[in-house]
Amino acid sequence: MAAFSKQEQNLAVLKILNNVSDVAAMPQVVYKIIELTGTTATAAQEIERAISIDPGFSSKVLMLANSAFYALPRKVISIREAATFIGFKAIRRLAMTVGCFDMFVGKSDSGSLRRRAWWRHSVDSAHCARAIAPLASTTDPDDAYACALLHDVGKSFMDRFGQLSYAEVEFRIQQGIEPLEAERQVYGCTHADVAAAAAARWRFPELLIEAVGNHHGPAVGEYKESVAITALASDIAHAVVEARKSDPDVFDGIPIRPCLQWAVDVLNLPNAKLGQMYEKGKQAIAEGAMLGF
Repeated sequence: MAAFSKQEQNLAVLKILNNVSDVAAMPQVVYKIIELTGTTATAAQEIERAISIDPGFSSKVLMLANSAFYALPRKVISIREAATFIGFKAIRRLAMTVGCFDMFVGKSDSGSLRRRAWWRHSVDSAHCARAIAPLASTTDPDDAYACALLHDVGKSFMDRFGQLSYAEVEFRIQQGIEPLEAERQVYGCTHADVAAAAAARWRFPELLIEAVGNHHGPAVGEYKESVAITALASDIAHAVVEARKSDPDVFDGIPIRPCLQWAVDVLNLPNAKLGQMYEKGKQAIAEGAMLGF
């Protein structure tokens, strides 16, 4: 099949994003919470006002504060208390995760196991990225969380707003075609292209745009470490799931696939550090599951 030109690829991306409309806009409450939690000068009562606008998000915050993960000495019943106990950074991550769920699955979706699996993988990758970032890079752990959380959102947009179902891509993959090439054949672009364009449209930082757009490598641009952390977190999250399918207590060797050698090179990682990152990521994914999302 003939290769697509850059112009044809850009047009294919726009064709998908132009069908997204308001559905893929990050909820206003999410934007507000991310803005407020960006500074320690924000008062807890401001956070409370922003969260209370959305009953669904309010309940998530209270569930998180009262989860076994935090093991508070007593039950928390107010949003203000919850924000004080679990901290602004945890509130920010929760806001992003809740908003990400709507982008992947959709408010009215009730049957797409495919998109729910992508969302689960993205959350696992985010927890993993936050845990491994300090081990191998200068990337802020919360930035790493955001990059990994959104790295596969382009797949959902293709599936929901492209002219064809993503099942067409999966069929080609089963026939032995590489995943990114299969996406190009069906949609004229890749999920990374769509995710990067969406992130740019939302005016997200360049670091995040590079990470979601280049996580299949090779890393180019100013934020190579963030790109590499995103790629490795995704790969470790996949490896953890595969390990659970066989023997969850056994891990033999380094889980990083040869195609990710570029990420290993960017971070200058020895094998011992890769094993440490896997164990740290595995633990973070398990702890993240305790939070209920």
